Amino acid sequence: MPDRQEILKGADPTLAQAGRVALEVCLAARPQDVVTFVADEGCLPVIASMLQAAETMGLKNQAFLLERWGKRPLGRFPSEVVAAFEKSQITALAVAPLAGELKARLQLLELVPKLQLRHAHLIRVGAEAFRVGMRADYRAVDALQDRLLAVLPTAARVHVTSPGGTSLDVTFDPNHRWVKSNGLIRPGKWQNLPSGQVYTCPATVDGVYVVDKTIGDWFASKYPDLSAFPVTLEFAGGRLRDVRSDNATLARELFLFVRSNENGDRVGEFGVGTNPWLHFISGEHTFDENVPGVHLALGDPFGAETGATWTSKTRVSVIGTRMSIEADGRLLMDQGVYVPEILGDVRVSSGEPAAGG
Repeated sequence: MPDRQEILKGADPTLAQAGRVALEVCLAARPQDVVTFVADEGCLPVIASMLQAAETMGLKNQAFLLERWGKRPLGRFPSEVVAAFEKSQITALAVAPLAGELKARLQLLELVPKLQLRHAHLIRVGAEAFRVGMRADYRAVDALQDRLLAVLPTAARVHVTSPGGTSLDVTFDPNHRWVKSNGLIRPGKWQNLPSGQVYTCPATVDGVYVVDKTIGDWFASKYPDLSAFPVTLEFAGGRLRDVRSDNATLARELFLFVRSNENGDRVGEFGVGTNPWLHFISGEHTFDENVPGVHLALGDPFGAETGATWTSKTRVSVIGTRMSIEADGRLLMDQGVYVPEILGDVRVSSGEPAAGG
């Protein structure tokens, strides 16, 4: 396939180890696996590192560069990509999201449980974010998540605060599942890479959440850094009631976007970042969600994962910094730092990847 060579031309040698960890550790690649890689031109280095690892391991693979297969934004993925997924055990998608493409990405995610794929979802993941993210010990991340989930799901009330002005009360629905995104991807499942979060669809969200760093989807490219004009979101009963910011254009665009369809203004995700190896905010929401803290997503609740029965045609993540979490008055995180009983024996190193290295 001609796309393979074109993608490999975008390889960054400093990402070789990260690509190998993603394939060997996170996706548990085996010699008999068939792998399909899909990327756009903006994400070539990341997917090229994984493609190189597959070639080195001798895995049968296919690779698609989206710009060669249709005009973006895509309403649906090309039939050739879908056919390749149907013949694979491992798949990976690395793209920068465009407005109007969520439906197409969800189309691919719907194939994951049907085909029992192990799927890596890399949305707007840059080279440095990928390099750092693959240094994590994902088995230690998994253990940290277990300690956190021994507390959160049964809490009657969770209170989230931040120095930026966040003051949020959250309750949970016992019928909604908590999902572990721990970097260890099993058949029939997908995760964002880099990984490290737990999330659910909450029952109620009330109060104020201040977004002072990242807004996902297409907002990230237009507004890459919110530190100069944080966005204040006001919630009541789990729905967005008001958006305020010194950047009036951003506030208006976000409000109109989430109000563009039914349930777009509803909190579909309450998530907690659980990867202490991620020590910086990148501006890429699929990375930043895993940094220790609290994030929300407005719109679709990923019902197949969480068990929520409602849907939305849009989904946008919002991320603030230096979050603190109390569950029934018990402190779990203090301004982005886990308390020792939750952190456990995690030892973070800035050296080479702890997993697979």
